[in-house]
Amino acid sequence: MMARSLQKHVVIAGRVNAGKSTLFNSIMGSDVAIVSEERGTTTDAVRKSIEVPVLGPVVFIDTAGFDDDTALSEERLKKTRTEFNKADAFIYTLDNGDEAILSELAKYNKPVIKVIMAIDRDVSYDYGDAIVYRDHSSRDEIFTELKKVLNTEEESLLDGIVDGKATIVMVMPQDAAAPKGRLIKAQVEALREALDKGMTSIVVGDERLEEVRDRFTDIDLVICDSRVFKKVYDVFGKTTKVTSFSVLFSKMKGDIDYFIESAKKFDDFKGDEKILIAEACTHPPLNEDIGTVKIPAMLKKRFGNGLEFTFTRADDFDDIDDYDMIIHCGACMFNRAHVISRVRQAREKNVPMTNYGVTIAYLNDILDKIQY
Repeated sequence: MMARSLQKHVVIAGRVNAGKSTLFNSIMGSDVAIVSEERGTTTDAVRKSIEVPVLGPVVFIDTAGFDDDTALSEERLKKTRTEFNKADAFIYTLDNGDEAILSELAKYNKPVIKVIMAIDRDVSYDYGDAIVYRDHSSRDEIFTELKKVLNTEEESLLDGIVDGKATIVMVMPQDAAAPKGRLIKAQVEALREALDKGMTSIVVGDERLEEVRDRFTDIDLVICDSRVFKKVYDVFGKTTKVTSFSVLFSKMKGDIDYFIESAKKFDDFKGDEKILIAEACTHPPLNEDIGTVKIPAMLKKRFGNGLEFTFTRADDFDDIDDYDMIIHCGACMFNRAHVISRVRQAREKNVPMTNYGVTIAYLNDILDKIQY
């Protein structure tokens, strides 16, 4: 199945006991979420993918309800709002007193499909544009609405950079930070897309780059791990286009123009700035980790040891106001809606936000020469 980070995400929201989990289970066709009349039954978000005609696999997310009066209500609601940032669209289960919640959802500027659950209650009056969900067959009405509001254009790493006849060299160093026995997600996605589009891919480490350059004379693009950006550019930069997996993902998942613009703010650094380094993955950092080790070392070499770093992982992205720069990973584990929500938060708070690959290109003085 398509990677979950490339699937559309639909968040089911609403008040406590408005039928969210019942709806979620009906859409899935199985009892995935616990359903109970007891308030606050759903605690952590429950997610599952299902194939939707035309859209392909779609992630549906069941969330804890609003107006939960249990002891952990605030924590549950905080987790629910975190899921809102990942939504490409909302399904809202109507109940009573929904105006404030719907107003909050409207701030995310994403489609909202309203549903009134009629599986276990009498619905005999008009709910306007809401779908009256009476039984399992009603999910087709939801799928129809989703097809109207969701963008069906496939995300692409390579469109606009090379065409279907391209020959691409992918440089994948195998050091201590490389996962044993497998490739990192960004590399897999690039290989998969190149294969699907009939491109020729040449996969190499970073040891014999000159030999590869001299042997293959019709290379259209070189994609490398950002850790070896400068090394690869020095070998290939005069003869072909060069970029990194992180840069390509920042273009596909986020706002590459804002990342490039933000990176230029490094020009104003004085050496005492606070920097947030945000990573989507939750793997433990290693000695050669790019986010926690290599980028801070490069920045300190350029701007001095007075820089202050904070590191976050996964969904932790709160209280960003006091930072002078946010440096985000390529976000191959996040969907685009999630990354764009972070860009929006940074813009609203006037905090520059850039990306691992863009930062490394800047620090190596090749930012104006890379492809994206």
